[in-house]
Amino acid sequence: SDRAWDILYQTVAVLKEAGNEAVRSSLYSLAARRYDKAINYCSIAYLEFQVGNCAFLAEHQIVISGNGGYECRWSPLFKLLIQVRLNLSMCFMKEEMNDVKSAISQATTSIKELKPFSTEKGVVLTGKRLDRRRGDEPESTYLEAKSLEAKALFRLGSAQLSLGDYDDAVKSLYRSIKASGDNPDKAVLRK
Repeated sequence: SDRAWDILYQTVAVLKEAGNEAVRSSLYSLAARRYDKAINYCSIAYLEFQVGNCAFLAEHQIVISGNGGYECRWSPLFKLLIQVRLNLSMCFMKEEMNDVKSAISQATTSIKELKPFSTEKGVVLTGKRLDRRRGDEPESTYLEAKSLEAKALFRLGSAQLSLGDYDDAVKSLYRSIKASGDNPDKAVLRK
């Protein structure tokens, strides 16, 4: 079962890197297709559905179902999924694609998925309504989640700004800076 998770992670990582290469070449539509494919691969681990013969997913699906559809275990694959979503959000904002609503969707989905990890240091929220707390989570989980949340809020604020939704854009960008704490993301500081 660990091997299956490793293969899934490696597949998603290759697709993410292929998307990053396309971005470096300013091929945003191609990058978006690669990121979308990576998200589709991740979906077998994070979306609720009948798993059939995929025994390595069965236990994971039970945990996700018990937590209202939220992931509650910080893992390299989950972190990679969020990074891919944020890269896809950025691609949607490029003039070539100009799909601001999809950029907002990817950013808000990322924020929602990060909530169990980004609310309190050392704690993961669990339960169908995220109303229970599991302690003893490493501080690094919270810090990584907050960094990704800051980036997601930045993407959301940028998209809201491009739609002329200035009030919400300011709120999102402020939350982005606040989420970055003592280490504002370079992208947030640049803008």
